[in-house]
Amino acid sequence: MGNNKGYEAGEKGSRVSVLVNGLLFLFKIFAGVVGHSQAMIADAMDTLGDVATSTGMIVGFRIAKQPPDPEHPYGHGKAESIIAKLLAIVLIGIGVKVAYNAAHALFFHNFYRPGLIALIAAIVSIIVKLGLFRYTSLLAKKISSTSMAVYSWNIATDVLSSLIALIGIAGARLSSNLALLDPVAALLLSGLIIRTGAKGFHRAYDELMDAAPSKSVIEGIKKITLMNKDVRSINDIKVRKMGLDLMIDMTIGVDKNISVEKGHIITDQVRNDILNRIDTAKEVFIHVEPFK
Repeated sequence: MGNNKGYEAGEKGSRVSVLVNGLLFLFKIFAGVVGHSQAMIADAMDTLGDVATSTGMIVGFRIAKQPPDPEHPYGHGKAESIIAKLLAIVLIGIGVKVAYNAAHALFFHNFYRPGLIALIAAIVSIIVKLGLFRYTSLLAKKISSTSMAVYSWNIATDVLSSLIALIGIAGARLSSNLALLDPVAALLLSGLIIRTGAKGFHRAYDELMDAAPSKSVIEGIKKITLMNKDVRSINDIKVRKMGLDLMIDMTIGVDKNISVEKGHIITDQVRNDILNRIDTAKEVFIHVEPFK
């Protein structure tokens, strides 16, 4: 069946994110520079990473939805996982850069009392990011996208990051003696960014190594298969994720006295049942063995 609609929905969601984050980045970097806030500049750099991430996802979805060709007989779905892995590396890099800048400011006492505009930018960021997180997390679940899931985790981290920035900026504004709270907030923020990137990298790595999906996915496939009364057993089942799609290999046991034609009919029935009931299932390869 494939999942071209899922890729198209992911691409559309990524465009929305590029627009929202692009505008938010411009406002936050302006507020950080004018308001002399390390925390807000760090938060702005995180948002710039979101722009890069969303742009990368657009490219990934466009490649992944291309049909199979002689060089790629199984399609291009792995592009989605590859992009997710690259985006995770970008996030880790941004986190390290933010940490360096914050540590540098703390070591050399290069911090100031932030301006009001930095505080306003933090509040605006929290509101916008909460809305974007809800949008991307629901979309990630709907289309079963790893890159979109990684991105939605990053947006959730952004909400917390902006909250930390808000606390740091607000504390630093209360008194010049508390100005160090601003770079301290930036340093905490960097840890969250790195953690999100590492989590996304691990998930994308698992998919590229054809790690098995969750037990609930496999149990769902087994349940559908055993609804066919001619299937006596499931002797083996392997499932791997190819982009947004699932590739399923399984061996079923049937009555050893049936004809080859009957066995073929059973496999067709099982295959169609799985494809019709699981939207993300793209290919189902079934081997038949005599039930003992």
